[in-house]
This record gives sequence, C-alpha cells and structure tokens, in this order.
Amino acid sequence: MGLPLQNKSYLVFICAFLCFGCLGAIRLINFNMPAKDDIRLIANGNATFAHIKGQIVSEPRIVENNDWHFAKFFPSSTYTTFLVNVSDVKTQTGWAKSSGKIKFYVNQGSNKFKIGDKFQTFCSLEEFSNAKNPGQFDVRDYMRRNGIYLCGSVKSADAISIYEKQDAKSGLGLKVKISSLAAVWLNEDLEGNNSQLIEALLLGSRSKIDSKLYNDFISTGLVHLVCLSGLNVGIFAWVALWISKKAGLLHTGRSIACIIATIVFLLAVPAQSPVLRAGIMFIIFCGAKLVSRQSLALNSLAISAIILLLIKPTDFLTVSFQLSFGALSGIILFNESIVTFFRPLMRFGFLKGFFGLLAAGLAAYAGVAGIVAFHFYKIQILSAIWTVPASIPATVLIVLGTFKILITTLSPSVGIIIGYILDLAADVLAFMVTIFGKVSFSNISIGKVSIWVIIAFYLTLFLWKFLPFKTFKKQLIYPGIIIIIFLAAIFINRFQKINNLQLEVLAVGHGQCCVMTLGNNASIIVDAGSITQGNIGERIVNPFLDYAAVNKIDAVFISHDDIDHFNGLPEIYDKRNFKNIYTTQQLIESYSGTAAELKRLYSPKAAPEKFSQGNLNIMKLWPVGTDVEISDNESSLVLLAEYKNRKILFCSDITKQAQENLMNLYPNLDIDILITPHHGSARTTDDNFITFFKPEYLITSAGDADFGRTSEAIKKFEKSFYTFRDGAVEVRIDGRGRMKATIQNTELSRQ
Repeated sequence: MGLPLQNKSYLVFICAFLCFGCLGAIRLINFNMPAKDDIRLIANGNATFAHIKGQIVSEPRIVENNDWHFAKFFPSSTYTTFLVNVSDVKTQTGWAKSSGKIKFYVNQGSNKFKIGDKFQTFCSLEEFSNAKNPGQFDVRDYMRRNGIYLCGSVKSADAISIYEKQDAKSGLGLKVKISSLAAVWLNEDLEGNNSQLIEALLLGSRSKIDSKLYNDFISTGLVHLVCLSGLNVGIFAWVALWISKKAGLLHTGRSIACIIATIVFLLAVPAQSPVLRAGIMFIIFCGAKLVSRQSLALNSLAISAIILLLIKPTDFLTVSFQLSFGALSGIILFNESIVTFFRPLMRFGFLKGFFGLLAAGLAAYAGVAGIVAFHFYKIQILSAIWTVPASIPATVLIVLGTFKILITTLSPSVGIIIGYILDLAADVLAFMVTIFGKVSFSNISIGKVSIWVIIAFYLTLFLWKFLPFKTFKKQLIYPGIIIIIFLAAIFINRFQKINNLQLEVLAVGHGQCCVMTLGNNASIIVDAGSITQGNIGERIVNPFLDYAAVNKIDAVFISHDDIDHFNGLPEIYDKRNFKNIYTTQQLIESYSGTAAELKRLYSPKAAPEKFSQGNLNIMKLWPVGTDVEISDNESSLVLLAEYKNRKILFCSDITKQAQENLMNLYPNLDIDILITPHHGSARTTDDNFITFFKPEYLITSAGDADFGRTSEAIKKFEKSFYTFRDGAVEVRIDGRGRMKATIQNTELSRQ
C-alpha cells in the first residue's frame, strides 16, 4: 500500500531538505575559509594597525549611549559606526588588493560619512571580544555569523580621508535614494516619538524607538511588529495589487507590477532575513502566476531559504532567520488545524476575525516557542493573545503608512490627513504594548534551556503533525507531551538549584556586581555598577538574571557612594523590583549628586547587622558604628555571607586602614572566598590582608587597565581569578558544603 499523495509530498520535501543540508555543510565550510587577501589574516588574532581603503556599505549610525538612567553621570561614549568593504591595504611595497568586511567605529559622533563613500585611513584592527558573562549578547559570535571578523577604529573623524563620494547612479546609491525618500515622505507631518515607531514598523529603523517601549515590545512577545517581516511585505504587496487592479491591469500586468513594487520595497528597507524571505516568496508567487502555475507555500518557503543560504550560508545560525522561518513554518503547518479547532466558536461573525488572528498567532508561536526559549530564556505564553488586538493598529499603520509614502508627493493634503490617523494609531499601539507589558505572567523567565529539551519539543510537534493519532483520547497524547516539556523547561533550572547557593561575580569592567541565588529562587545583589562599561544593568545583569531564571530580587546591598558600584540598578529595577535596598549610613547622609539621585529613586535603608534568607546568613563586619566623617571608600560595607559552613567575604573598596581594623577585630575568622578590596589595587591593598583570613579563592572584579595596578599578593595567589581575564566567576556551594568555582571552561573543585 503506497503513501497518500500528501505524505509523499512531505517525504520528498524532507529528502530534499536533507540533501540540501549536506550540500549546505560543504558550502558553509567553504564560506568560512578566508580568501588569500582577506583582511582578517592581517590581524591574525592580535590587535594591530593598518592603512586601509574601503567603501561604507551600511548607513552610518551615531550611537549616544544615553538611554540609561545614570548616563548623565557617565563619561560621554558617543561614537559613529558603519560596515566597510575593504578594497586595499598598504604593505611595505605599496597598496595591495584586499577583501573582507569589517565593522568600523569612530570614537565621536559625526555626520561626515554617507553610505557608498570610499575612504582611506590609518586605523587599529582587532577581533571582537567574546561575551564575558552568561546570557550576555555575544558580539563576536554575532559578527562572525555575518561574515565579519574584525573591527576597525579611529579616535576622530578627521583621521578618515574620503576620496570618492557616493555614486548616486550605482545600485547602492539607488537603494540609499529610495530609502531616504521613503523616510522623508513617511515622517512628514508626524510627531517625533510616533514617527520613530511608524518608521520602525514600515522601514525597519527600530533603533530609533524609545528604549522602554521597545523593551515592552520584547517582553510581550510583540517585537515582531516593529521588526520588518512578512506582514510588512504582505500588506505592501496587497496595496500594490489593489493599485494595479484600480489601474485596470490584467493578471500578467498585475504580476509584473507587484514584482516591481516588491523589489522597490526591498531596496527601501534593510536587508533582513524576514523581509527577504517574504519578498522572495511573493516574487515566486507572482512568477508562478505569470506562467499560469500554482505556488505552494511550503515550496516557496523552501526556495526562499535556499536562495538566502546560497547567498550567506551562516544565516541559518542567526536568530532572525530562525524566528522568521519558524513562525511561517508554524503557520503553514498548524494554522488550518487550529482554525478547525476554533471553528465551532467562529459561527458568530464578530468572533471569526478574532479567532482567525488567534489561530495564526498560536500557529506562529508553535513554530518559534522553542527558538525563543533557547535564545532568550523565556516563555511568552500570552504573545498569541496580545497579537490579536495589537495587530489592528499595527495593520492600520502599515497600510496607511504605505499609502502615505505613495501619496504625499501627489496630494500633500491627503498626506496630512493620513498623518493624523497614523499618529492616533501609533498612540493606540504604544498604549496597548505598555499595558500588556505590565501583566507579570506575560513573560516567564525559565533560564538556560538544554538543546535536548528544544529538540524534544520540535520532534513532538513534527510527530503531532505527520503521525497523528486517530482516536480522541490518543489525540491528547502529543499536547500532553508538549505541556510536560514546557513544565520541564520552566522548573528544570529551579530543581537543579535546590539546596545550592550560586555566587556569580559578573565581568563589568572597572566596577562590581555580585549576585547570590538560592534554590528557593531567592536572590541577593551586592553592588551593580561600572565606570568603564555603560548600561550594565540592561546589557549584562538583566541578561544574566534571565539566563539564571531569577525573577525577583530579595535584597540589594550598595556598598558605598561610588557610582561604579550602583549605576546599573535602575535598569535592573525596571525588570525586577527590589524588596529591600541597604547601604551605609554615610551614603544615606551624603549630599553628592549620585547619592541624591539614588535616594530619590529608592530610599535605601541602613544595612542591618545581620540578614538571613533561607540558609544564607549575611553579617555586616564593617563599618563599625555610624561615623559619617570617614571617606566613602573607608566606610564601604564589608559583608560576610555564610552558607553550609562556607564563608564569602565581600570587601568592596575598603582602604588599608579599614583592612587593618578588620584583621584586629576578627583575628580568628576563616573564610573560603575573598572578593578582593578596591578592584585589587596595590595602592589601597594591604598584602597581609589577602592571606590573613585563609581564603581558598580570590576573585578580583576589575577592568583590563587595572591589572597593571594589581597587588602582587593577589597576582601570586594560587587560585586567583580576575573578571577582566576569566569573565564572570561562578561559585556553587551544594547542600553538603561542597564548593566548585567555574571560570568559562576552567573548573577547580574541592570536595
């Protein structure tokens, strides 16, 4: 007995997919091999300097880094960045041809550069740094997936000499012209914040959106609305089809008009996987109409994937590619089944549209749930529901925004009217997303999920679709398995931490942030700041807390009034409220600008002499008394944390005098871990203090530039870890008091 025709089609699809996978692996290996003249061979793993020539191939972007609370107290770090195709490099014998793409940074804001400009400069070249903390966005990994292995930088825009301006007649110049005109026509007569949101929806400029609103889009699972996707292409194509019909074009003319319109749209927006995928699929659909053939969605999806991966085979490793193809695969495979399930409820006209959108949202989420859980450590169970109401103003914005781009030059008065409607729709969408973001269970942190859990999830979906059970009771088996997998993903990290204490000293440059988590999901933070890395709350601490499935903070200890110990707190607080914030009496009575801002935000209390959370006991050893006349550093909190007879001493920035006082006050104290004082500085560290309490591990939180000033006693200590070199340092203490320290791939343990 042969297979049904539909199953044969799926079998052919699977076989073709496997064949393409094998060929793709060969193509991927070849793609990653550098050419003989590749610019990355010059650096060869080390920072170097070089004279280069190249062309700017991405829109230059000025990054101000001022979208976090304490940025006003932080040294300016504005820079300009763009991508460069390298063409030549200067050698001892003169200029020689070179190839490869680099990310370029100018350490100041400058409007001097335009996409398409050709320039030469003498710059530094180095590899990207890898992520030094769990959960942190890995820039090096991301860049390598995009075929970029080096970054170049100069201190000033004056160090770059532009020898050929952008050619308006070139393909790149045409793309820039179309994109610029679209942005101008769209933003005319729109309000500031709304224009940024609308431009993100239509033209993909999401970096301009208010950071808090953008975070709400992420936390609600609605970020796809402000990322260019198939929805944009679909609506734009529908508008093009409607206009071609009104123009009296027949089927052939409509298809050609829609293909041209889609190509123009792709030129006007950034070349991102979701929009390229949708654009290719629609062009295939129109092409099939031209030759009187039917286009199957699954075939079009596969062809678009093949085309994109032939161009850049590393694309399948990117999150945007996975989310785009995962969402559409989910809709193609599961939407019909979900609609069938809802059909009894769709008899009422006003509910038909609601459940139709809900079915599409659920089908799309089925396709991306595992991807979101794996990359972002979250389950967003309400995203499909939020999509239903949010898609209404989003669709209005995309449809009318498209019309505004096309009509503004022809009829400015109509463009003004459309602009008013767009402003209103943008306000409604922003309001919805903000309200949805306040629903606590909209976004569940589950921590790092094993790849095997993700494979089990997608394997179950595959079996549910292609090997369904016939009887009603057995049909519940697959949903039951999926529910079990989701529960496992939620609770597996919590079960692993039962009776354990995990200390994470994060790598934040010159600053300090220590996080202690217990098996009962209790968490305590000791300091959270840096003066060499901006916005560590959003970029380092929150990603780690997501990675570790930390949903609440029970207490925060701020050691003293130095901004490199607390300027990351507001961004952490925005995601996870703190139950208690403790600090020194000196900070509470301080009149400094940073202390005043901190007190305005949180009203911290004086640290208690003792604090307990489950089996974790914390004792304040210093300062003794309430003398507010001593310096900020000398009055720094010194905390002793004890768990299962293991002791951790947090020293903050105490001076030599305070260290001497502690040795006199606690001559018999025996500890296991010492967080070294004042970032290991030799100038303020008493060498006797380092070994006085007999620690097994030293952990120094410092930046790269601090190592030259590090105490010799710390350098000579056998088990001495540095966050600038080793990245985040993790220490686990289990229920029997066994301790293990982990630094990236190095593990030391003591039974």
